[in-house]
Order: sequence, then C-alpha cells, then structure tokens
Amino acid sequence: MPVQCDLVSTSAFAKLLVLVLFFPLAIAAACPSYLAVKNELGALLSNGSFIANTTLGAPRWSLYGAPSPSYVVNVASEQDVAITVKFCNKYNYTFVAQNGGNGWADTFDLGKCGLIINIGGLQQISFNAQKTQATIQGGAQVDEMINAAYTNNARFANPTCSCLGFLGAVLGGGLTRMMGLYGTGVDQLLSVSLVMASGEAVQVNRSDSDLWWALGGAAPNFGIVTSAIIKAYPVPAAQNMAWQGSLTFSDDKLESLIQTVNDLDLKPHMQIDFLFSTSGPPLYSPMISAIPIFLGNTSAAEVAFAPILKLGPTSNEAQEIPYSQWSNWSESFCQKGGRKPAYGASLAQLDPETWRAVFEEFKAFIAANPGTGNSSILAENYPLEKAIEIGSATSSYPFRNIRSHVVAIPWYTNASFDATANAFGSKVRDLWRATDGLAHNSTYINFAHGDESLPTIYGTSLSRLQDLKKRYDPYNRFNQWFPLA
Repeated sequence: MPVQCDLVSTSAFAKLLVLVLFFPLAIAAACPSYLAVKNELGALLSNGSFIANTTLGAPRWSLYGAPSPSYVVNVASEQDVAITVKFCNKYNYTFVAQNGGNGWADTFDLGKCGLIINIGGLQQISFNAQKTQATIQGGAQVDEMINAAYTNNARFANPTCSCLGFLGAVLGGGLTRMMGLYGTGVDQLLSVSLVMASGEAVQVNRSDSDLWWALGGAAPNFGIVTSAIIKAYPVPAAQNMAWQGSLTFSDDKLESLIQTVNDLDLKPHMQIDFLFSTSGPPLYSPMISAIPIFLGNTSAAEVAFAPILKLGPTSNEAQEIPYSQWSNWSESFCQKGGRKPAYGASLAQLDPETWRAVFEEFKAFIAANPGTGNSSILAENYPLEKAIEIGSATSSYPFRNIRSHVVAIPWYTNASFDATANAFGSKVRDLWRATDGLAHNSTYINFAHGDESLPTIYGTSLSRLQDLKKRYDPYNRFNQWFPLA
C-alpha cells in the first residue's frame, strides 16, 4: 500500500525522492512472518510488552467493520508506542491505536500488513495534591477513572459508559453528563503526550495553538495520545452524589415524552437520556425509558424534572446515588463482541412524529429478526450553555451548539443479518435527518457509522483540519478514523 503524499508544491519526482528518504523500505515484497515481526520489533520494546497474531487480547466492542490486523502490539510503556510507529514507518505498515476498542465506525482498513497498537495496558492514574488535576495514561478506562477519582474525593467530567477508553471518547469531543457544569471532554485537557507521524514523542498544550486545536476533536488523524493531564474537581465523597435512575413509560406516552424532553429547560446540573430497548429474554418486549440525572439532591431533582415525572412513568427507579455508581446503568451496553453497525445523528430538535416512526421501525426490526433483541436506540440530551461559553477557539469539536446526539444500535451475532441491520439503521437515520432542525447534516464523530461525508463529521472545522493534516501528517500515516486526507 503506497504512502499518500500531499506536498502540493513539489514535483512528482521530488515526492518520490522524499518517500524513499523517509521510508526506504516502503515497497515491501510481502508481509513478514509473525515470528519475524516478533523478533525484530519485540527486541526493541520494553519488558511486559508482547506481540500477538490474534486479537483475543484486544477485543472489540463490535465485530462489524472491526480492524483486521496481521499483528497486535500490546505495549507496556509510552515509549513502546513511539518505537512501534517508527517500525511501521520503516516498512510502510498500516497501523491504528486502540484503547477500549469501542470505536464502531467502519472506516478501518489495515490492508495486508496492518498492526493494532494496543495501549490498553497503559492505565496509570495519579492526582496532584489539590485533586484539581490528574495525569492519566492512554489506556485508562472510564470505570477506572471514576473509581480513582471517588477514592480521592474528586470527580472527572467523564463519558457515561464505564467501559470506554477515557481518552478515546474525549478526543472526539467528549459528551459527558456533567457538560452543564464543566464543558465537553476536550475542555478537560490541559496537556497531552503525543506520538506524531514520524514516531517522535512530544508534549502538546495550548501554547501549540494549531495542533492543540486539531487534537480537540480530530486527534486520531494527528497522532496517538499516550497520556494526558486533565482537570479534576475536588468533591467530598458525601457530596459527590446525584439523583439518577430509569423511568419507564408506556407506548401511549411516547409522543408526550419526546415533546417534553424537547421543551425541557436543561440547567447546568441536569442531563437526560432516553432509550428504546427490550425487556430481554424470553419475550424481548420493546420498552421506552428515560434516564435523567441531576447533580444534587432528590427534592431539587424532582422539581427540575417535574415535567417528565408528571407524565406518569410506569416505574421510577431514580434515587440519590454516589458518583462511583453513576455509570452503572450503562453496563448493558458494554458487552464486547457481536455485530453492532450503529448509525447516529445530531439534532437541534426532537420531533414527536419522527420518534413515533423510529419506534415503530425499531419494533418491526426486533420482531422480524430473531437474535436482535439486545438492539437499542439511544438519545442523549445536554445543556449547552457552558460548552458554548468556553467556545471553539481552542478545539476543533464542531457541535457545541447541538443539544441532542442519537444513535441506533442493531445488535446480533449472525453476519447474515448485516444487510438488514444496515437498512434499518440507515432508514432510522434518514428519519432523524428529515426533522433535525439543522441547515446541514451533522453527526458526532463517536456516534457516526462511517459512510458520512467529512463535512457531516467535522462541520465548519473541516477546511482548517485538512490544512493542518498536510502540515503534521503529510504522508497520511494516521488514516483509519474518518481520515481527513
């Protein structure tokens, strides 16, 4: 697979000369054996690292569209990442970094000699004395972050799902149930350790204005973040509480629920998701749920969410719970494996008629396709004031002014369902887009399927990102996640 060049000011001969100088062994006759890679690269890596020719040690959340590597390099140090990138450059091997393995988009194409650089073993988390900052490595997962913060009388503005790689989610923008208080995930970053396309390891912070801006929404196109210093928020454990839980609604309340969520004035301490799922085995009956969260006590929460509660849920499990349990409700999403060709969209408004049509499509899909009963449709709705106040000057994340981010997740194991599942997901996305209230289709990158146009993913940031891509990665070495080049 030839390295792509974007040096528009040079001749074709000069491009070829640069290619030969930088990647002298770029034209490989064939993929080397696993033993050859293990012997050569393995001799350079730190103790504790290992190279495998199977993904069993680096499982994916979804097998649909998952990267198919020839080798998996399980690193034991941040330096190992830089060494592996240089090794890949030497032989022109395609590579992609993985931490939680939850990215589901089908943009992966590792070719014949591709590597996964698995940074999941880099899990160190430490705090400063004031508990206002933490240094985290690239493999730290959300549940590990939550537990570390809670035991240190602090909290992070973390993603909801406990099984996500923290930095993987954050560097795409970073939706968080605490967005109203602290801003988006990228707003939590203070500095990062980055392995660049050359294999050079550098420190990047806001003083590196262009690269810093690019990393805050499009990082996988510019490097591998091996660690970061992020904001932490000191909160005594006794006060580190929120009112949260599932509210279940009958079918006839769907339109009222959607309209009420659409009209709800989300204050900084509030956030609400709603969910189409099933009751599970044996019947897999379709269900409608809402999952509100209020960063405060029950009495204040019930006032804030009174319009939702007045609809009369058939069950109400909301209660005050500690920060260490806020992500527990998402555990059903975390099972790895299976096939989950997800389709997402971002919406400025929620239209009740659209959501009725979506729910009917969901019910029909479950009923017609045995083995799809774990499928779901999720809508996350956020207060925007803080994210807009912080603004986009220091990050490329383009959708600070969009309140709702939604995703349809068909879930099954039989690959023969792929075409049916894709047709379902695509149809649901079309329904959403028809009434999204936006001038242009927009999709949060971490919810996207992979077939979207680049303007749909990167919005108004696209042109500048593409210019910066030519500067920082002119040979398009980072080309696996909604590639800019």
